[in-house]
This record gives sequence, C-alpha cells and structure tokens, in this order.
Amino acid sequence: MPMNFGYDHHANLVDRMAETLGLDLRREVERAQITYQQVEGAVTRCMDCPDPEGCELWMEGRANGATHAPGICRNKALLENLREYG
Repeated sequence: MPMNFGYDHHANLVDRMAETLGLDLRREVERAQITYQQVEGAVTRCMDCPDPEGCELWMEGRANGATHAPGICRNKALLENLREYG
C-alpha cells in the first residue's frame, strides 16, 4: 500500500515539481498569475496522488529541470499552463 504522507510533504512536492518546471510559485502568486487558494488546491490534489514516491523519483531524475510534468501528476495542466502563459 503506498504511503500518502501529510499536507506539508505534499506542499513540498508541489513546490519541487514547480521548480523542476522552472517555476517559482511564490513569485507567481506575487505576480497574480495564480492565487494562494489555487496553490492550496494543487496541494490538495497532490494529496490524492496514488504514487507520491514515484513523483519524487521522477523529479530526482530531472535535476536539470523538465519541460513537462509526468502524466500522473494531478497538477500537470495547472503547472504547464503557468509555465507556458505565466
């Protein structure tokens, strides 16, 4: 059975995924490209992920960044839209 961890762990995963895609979520909130509530929603969606460990391994393999989030990422559309249009 996969471990799901808590809110803080998933908040860290969302932040790390954003960084892997070249995004700084704090800066995006300051620039009004995304709201704090949308970031909280992203963390909540991340908490429903069936494979957070797989996500961590995916990011570890992309230390130099990535252009797209993995298909399993529940925040793929949000993060990629921020990257493209932000």
